[in-house]
Amino acid sequence: MPFIGEIAALTAAFLWGFGALLFESAGRRVGAFATNLLRLVLACLFLSLTLYLQSGVLFPVHASLENHLWLGISGVIGLAIGDGALFYAIVILGPRLSTLLLSMAPPVTTIIARLFLGEQLGTLAVVGITLTVVSIIWVVSEKHGKEHYRGSKTAGVILGFIAALGQGLGVILAKMGLTGDIDSLSATLLRMIPATLVLWGAAFILRQARPALDAMRDRRTALFILGGALLGPYIGVWLSIVAVKHTQAGIAATLLATVPILIIPIEFVVHRRKPSVRAMIGTILAVTGIAMIFLR
Repeated sequence: MPFIGEIAALTAAFLWGFGALLFESAGRRVGAFATNLLRLVLACLFLSLTLYLQSGVLFPVHASLENHLWLGISGVIGLAIGDGALFYAIVILGPRLSTLLLSMAPPVTTIIARLFLGEQLGTLAVVGITLTVVSIIWVVSEKHGKEHYRGSKTAGVILGFIAALGQGLGVILAKMGLTGDIDSLSATLLRMIPATLVLWGAAFILRQARPALDAMRDRRTALFILGGALLGPYIGVWLSIVAVKHTQAGIAATLLATVPILIIPIEFVVHRRKPSVRAMIGTILAVTGIAMIFLR
């Protein structure tokens, strides 16, 4: 199927947009850390059950040591450290500035992929990536009233940089781990389990594991987290690995970073939030950049 990687990346970003709204609702009720812990556990469960239905095993025992190593490190850096930093950056800076900092992930990924994977992009692809990233930054940087920070702005900015770097490195390392005949579902599970173990280990040390489990007693919160886990770290991350496997790392990272653009129509439908003229123009420009990536 042509453009399977690109289509998978855009679909993942769209699902992440829906999932973000659900996690936002859950995070307001029980906190970002608890939400992150629970969503990863549920994702591991869904992925494992899906693998069992597909191949009769709960864990990809056929994976090589190289698959385990690079995909495991990718999960820890991208899903545990990167996403964890992003969750805390959102708490301090808010979603607008945090997403703005996260927009650095595509160029970081492209540069690293060029240096370590030898990936080279044509002129049209580079222009498309640049236009898409600039459009995202332009839309997200639009101010809506006075900024309010919950804590140190410097700490929030550093966490935003860590999130962007973690996402970029996570994509590169996942690409390195997709060797042999490893399928995308198994690869996703091999990323998710180490990330989940690291975060839950930190939760036990910080004595945050019990509060996270108690959060599931609230039925509304549990439904938000369940729905977000299905759309985000389960189907969304699975599709992101399909994208990384079937297209170049820089292109995958760029299309996966279009969540701030794709969430605009989602918010309009769900919350009736009318987008600004700037947001609409930025969306058109981003879509133009995406089209250029497909036409490369």
